[in-house]
Amino acid sequence: MTKEFRFVKYQGCGNDFIIKDETEGPITPDAERSRLAKALTDRHFKVGADGVIFVEQAKGVAGSMRLFEPAGNEADMCGNGIRCVAAYLSKKLGKPEVDILTRDGVKHIVKVGEEYRVDMGIVRTTRKDLAKYVADKGSPVDSMLSFDLVLSGKRVKGSIVNSGEPHIVVRSMDVSKEDVVAAGEALNGDKTRFPDGVNLNFVQVVGPHALRVRTYERGVYDETLACGTGATACAAVALMLKWVQPGPVKVMPPGGTMTIELAEDGRAFMTGPAEAEFEGRLAV
Repeated sequence: MTKEFRFVKYQGCGNDFIIKDETEGPITPDAERSRLAKALTDRHFKVGADGVIFVEQAKGVAGSMRLFEPAGNEADMCGNGIRCVAAYLSKKLGKPEVDILTRDGVKHIVKVGEEYRVDMGIVRTTRKDLAKYVADKGSPVDSMLSFDLVLSGKRVKGSIVNSGEPHIVVRSMDVSKEDVVAAGEALNGDKTRFPDGVNLNFVQVVGPHALRVRTYERGVYDETLACGTGATACAAVALMLKWVQPGPVKVMPPGGTMTIELAEDGRAFMTGPAEAEFEGRLAV
């Protein structure tokens, strides 16, 4: 028996999402959400997207977001996705500020001009903060800002932080020359070290306050045009390791530009676009 699936399509810096509003019910079961995400994100036979976001009612906030990725798994957080949900709810409710519940906690979003500024919370860097993502108990070092990796047969230093999602950050002299997909696939194939997968970012410093970035996303299992939690992770690492000067950092993935600010208490703020593309319905 088929059902009608109504949705809106949004994108932020080219990171695109199918948004299903279930604030007034009925709620799709998680197993069905996983199946729909696998099917609907296919860019050849269905709508095509980097994920399907289900928006629900939640106490004390404008709504909650549950993001299911093309592999059918549920993400903890998504920076571009939450801007898209904020844009949708802001328009629907007529409010320039909204709070949205995610698996990584409640996030506060403010519309600033034509963009959206998200309080991403504290970027976490300790072994304890990353224990659920990284099986690396042998090292006595608590900070994960210096992390040994093997990429394309070469041993390199990287950083791994939790910006709502686990992100490895590796500095590059030229991100255009990096084989992002091969490196990301290799890391995500290492289930001993990264049992639930990990996101990988290559970062090139292109100015005192500017970074060029390419990201491989777990769950999508491919390079994406942009990643909000990845941009946040890259800017935070660049500021902590003094690759860039203090102040707002422009992060430039292939799909657009985001601005990341890091407060003294470690809280990160991400500002970027979110645009409605179209509405649709289909039988599922």
